[in-house]
Amino acid sequence: MLDDGEILLSMTFNPAYASSAIASGELPETVRTYVHDVGTLGNTHFLAIPFNSDSTVAAQVVINFLLSPEAQAHKANPYVWGDPTVLSMSQLKGIERKRFSSLPLGPATLSPEALGKVLPEPHSSWVAELEDAWKASHRQ
Repeated sequence: MLDDGEILLSMTFNPAYASSAIASGELPETVRTYVHDVGTLGNTHFLAIPFNSDSTVAAQVVINFLLSPEAQAHKANPYVWGDPTVLSMSQLKGIERKRFSSLPLGPATLSPEALGKVLPEPHSSWVAELEDAWKASHRQ
């Protein structure tokens, strides 16, 4: 709808999505990312091991790999996925930090510093009430 000009604004949790969509021809080269002055909602992918898993040790090995600086930097590359890391840059040293700082951003992607404050998502206990309010506002 954004590419077709039906809407002027679209939302995503991935600040690198617009650059990726420009590169694939899905969006025009004029599209840009922005964040609100007071901060923007962030979203984190969660990894879990089911309580009844038969392979908890193997699952932990996979999770440890997925959370490694190497795998997170690969995932953050806009030519792979472009999804920001969940790692704290202040906790990384030398080559680990350089992996992230040397990644290309793309024409519509803001720097991590420009993204500013990440606001937490509403608590899950709000979901039902938010959904009800959304539905009620669209019935009118």
